[in-house]
Amino acid sequence: MIEVIKRNKKAILFFIFCYIMIFIFNFLRPIDMDLMWNYGFSKNISDGLIMYKDFNMVITPLYPAITGLLMKVLSDNLIVFYLINALYALFTLIIVYKLDKRIIFPFFIYFIFDTAPSYNTLSVFYIFLLIYLEKHNKSDYLIGLIISLAFLTKSSIGIFLALPTLYYIKKPKKILKRILPVIITNLLVIAYFYLNNALFDYINFAFLGLLDFRNGNGNYNIITLLTILIIIYIIREYLKTKNFELLYILVFMIMAYPLFNPSHFLTAIIPLVYYLLKKYRKINNLIIKTAPIFICLPILALVINYITCNPKYDNNLFKYRYLQNEYMSDIEAIKNYFHDDYSNVYFILMNSYLYKLSLNIPINEFDLPLKGNLGYNGEEELIKKIKEIKDGSIIVINNAYYEKQKMVQKINQVKKYMIT
Repeated sequence: MIEVIKRNKKAILFFIFCYIMIFIFNFLRPIDMDLMWNYGFSKNISDGLIMYKDFNMVITPLYPAITGLLMKVLSDNLIVFYLINALYALFTLIIVYKLDKRIIFPFFIYFIFDTAPSYNTLSVFYIFLLIYLEKHNKSDYLIGLIISLAFLTKSSIGIFLALPTLYYIKKPKKILKRILPVIITNLLVIAYFYLNNALFDYINFAFLGLLDFRNGNGNYNIITLLTILIIIYIIREYLKTKNFELLYILVFMIMAYPLFNPSHFLTAIIPLVYYLLKKYRKINNLIIKTAPIFICLPILALVINYITCNPKYDNNLFKYRYLQNEYMSDIEAIKNYFHDDYSNVYFILMNSYLYKLSLNIPINEFDLPLKGNLGYNGEEELIKKIKEIKDGSIIVINNAYYEKQKMVQKINQVKKYMIT
């Protein structure tokens, strides 16, 4: 063991450096709603809640399940959440290193900026692991298992990552070996939700809700055009090279659809960055020479921002993190108005998770009111639940916040019902 460590000392030190940098970079970034939702899902699991039954989300269950169980063992503090997610990102770097160690540092320079704690970061790990397994002709059962894990992390990604398997359509036994782990793992998940009386909720929120998510959530812009051009480029590259990696890189571009925002796009092209770094070696040298600019300046800016931002919100969950002033003022206003009595108070806000976790209020099915995250005909169903709220209760909304957000998942029908 000691000999192995000595032989790989430089690589081990590099990955320790990467892990620390990923953690610091994400820790210093301001809190946003994507972070709070992903953290909140995992904390719900840590608190013993049943996914889809006790709280709503559109993703399949693996990411919050794994992260929540780790938080249950370690701590449900936000810092622990960062540490766990930095580990997911590190797994990706290790696989890329095994694929081509010559590009690992330039790849890390790009990758660090897109390692926000979320199921998307875990999805990136799966695609590189599949490329590695395919490249080294590993077990088809293992490849099938990874495809299934990808599906159980984000269903659309898992479905598309299964498509390159059709390349082996003339080898039915090979495809069958890959299908078998998918069937077994999903039957286990179905059995879990059935035994917890949450099977319908699982199907409704994780799958039927996607119909609402897709309908009306399209955000077509310059990123849409860039995505199409990249897809054309990848197809041309594959036709010229027949490089099997390109099939996985191509299907992973689904990550950009249908929102086509910078966050999803930058994640979608991570595998393409890997491919381009391998193809154009001169870019590697240029990035290595300018590395201090790429790493030091952004982190220095984040450090300055962190030091100068006050006040810090120092409860047990968000210890050592700062919250933006607008969030701080909202939290204080809610505390002062309700005097810590929230027994008949319902929050229907984009930022309910942030406020509820800050104020130690239990999460429920009202707390992620986004189009596509509410199951089939979700807005109509949410309005029905609002109608059932007993008289004398208070519903908290923030219309000003809702109006200024440039996002496409607005629940316009619910908003219209509540303000009329």
